[in-house]
Amino acid sequence: MSAPAADETGKLGALSSLAPELAEMLVSIASDIALVVDDQGVIQRIALGGGEPVKTMADDWVGRRFADTVTADTRRKVEQLLADVAATGLSRARQVNHPSPLGLDVPVAYSAVRLGLGGPLLVVGRDMSVVSAMQQRLLHAQAEMEREYWQRRQSETRYQLLFQIATDPVLVVDAGSLNVIDANRAAARLFGQPLEQLIGKRATLPLHDSSRAAVLELFATAKANGRAVDCEALIEAPQRRVRISVTPLRTESSTALLMRLKTVDPQWQVPEANHRLVALMGLSPDAIVITDGEGRVQMANPAFIELAQIDARTAVVGGLLSNWLGATAAELDRLMKTMREALISQRLTTSVRGAAGRLTTVEVSAVCLSENDEEAFGFIVRPAYVIRAGQTSGDERLDPSIH
Repeated sequence: MSAPAADETGKLGALSSLAPELAEMLVSIASDIALVVDDQGVIQRIALGGGEPVKTMADDWVGRRFADTVTADTRRKVEQLLADVAATGLSRARQVNHPSPLGLDVPVAYSAVRLGLGGPLLVVGRDMSVVSAMQQRLLHAQAEMEREYWQRRQSETRYQLLFQIATDPVLVVDAGSLNVIDANRAAARLFGQPLEQLIGKRATLPLHDSSRAAVLELFATAKANGRAVDCEALIEAPQRRVRISVTPLRTESSTALLMRLKTVDPQWQVPEANHRLVALMGLSPDAIVITDGEGRVQMANPAFIELAQIDARTAVVGGLLSNWLGATAAELDRLMKTMREALISQRLTTSVRGAAGRLTTVEVSAVCLSENDEEAFGFIVRPAYVIRAGQTSGDERLDPSIH
C-alpha cells in the first residue's frame, strides 16, 4: 500500500495514542492482504503480502464493494465487520470465504480499524487456507481413527464370541515364541487342563514326542507361506489322534498363528462321533462313508473297509473317496456337484476299486450333510446284486442327473 498523503498523515497522527494497540493487532494477524475501504464499503486500494491463491482472486477487487467479493453465506460477516468498525473504530476478527478462479473458496480472517475520525478503513486479512486444510485433514483423520476403532472393537467382539463358542479346540499362538496367547474352552477340554494353565505355555507341549517335530514344521510352513496348512498329530495325555490346521493370523501389533484341532476317533476317524451312530454304522451290512466338501474321507465303517479291501482303517481316512469309489475321479466330482444342489441322490450304480485290484459293482445312495460353513457328504454303498421290490438290475452308471 502506497504512503499516505500529508492530510492523511494528520489523520493518522490523531491515532498516535493507539499505536501500541495497533502494532499488537498488526503483528498478531500477520496479514497476507490489506484493503483500504471507504465509508460505502467499496475497496479503494489493495496491498498483498501473500502469494497464491490470494493474489489471483484479488486482481479485480478495486472499485467493488467488499461484501461482493465474498461468498453469499459469509456476506453477513462482512456487514458485521463494517458495522463494528463504524461503531467503535475497531472490529474483532471474522473469517469469510472468497470464491477463487482456481475452483476452491479461499478462507481469510479479517480485522478492521478506522484510520482517524472520518478516515478510511484499513482491513487486514490472513489467508487461512493452510489452517483450514490442516483442520480438514485432522477431522478426516479423527473420523478415520474412530471408524477403525469401532471396526476393530466389533471385529474383536465377533472374534471372541466365535472363538469361545467354536466346538473345535482353537489356540492362538505367538508366531515368535510359539507360546499360547489365547485358547477356547474346547481346547481346555481336549488337553484336560484348566484354560489358564494353557496360556503362556509352548503350543507343542501337550503333544506326544513323536508329533512335535511335524507340528513345528507346520508352524514354520504357515509363517513362510502365509496360508493354512495341516497335518495329523498325537496328543500326549489323554492320548488321542488329532488333525491340526495352522493359519497365519494378523493382529494389530504382530503376526500370530491360529491353531485348530479336530479330534480323530481311533475307531472311526471321525471328530466327536455319536456313540449310538457309531454302533449303528458298525453293525450295518452296508458300507457307509462320510467325506468333507473336497471328498476326503472323514469316516468309514467296517463294511466299507472290507468292500474296498483296505488293510487298516487309518489308511482310508484323509484319502479321497475317488481312490476307491467310481470308475473315474470325475464321476464322484459330478455327483458331489449335483448333491450341493439336490441334497439327496439314490440308486446310482458304479464300482468300488479294491486295493487288491478287484472291481465290485455297487449301488450308491448319497446325501449332503452340510451344516453352517461345514460341508460334508454321506454315502451308503451296497453291492448291486441286492435287489429290492420295484427295482431292476440294470447297470446305471454313477450319473448325477439320476435322482
